[in-house]
Amino acid sequence: MLDIISMATLLFLLIGLPLILIIIGGNNKTEEEQKLEDEEQMKYLKEYREKKMNKKSIFGGKNEKKIIHLETSNFV
Repeated sequence: MLDIISMATLLFLLIGLPLILIIIGGNNKTEEEQKLEDEEQMKYLKEYREKKMNKKSIFGGKNEKKIIHLETSNFV
């Protein structure tokens, strides 16, 4: 029984403790770095939203159906 407890403690010390220290110490960003990261995220979200809207309009969004209907009615 003591062997199992000592092995679990050893595993925690060898694996768990370094991981905890890396996670705690890994967030040392300056304000400028944080601001740049926030701007990149906002740019990505804006582009993603635009792509999503374009995809909806290509595959038959509500406005696209009206435009197609008006265009076909002119040819008749």
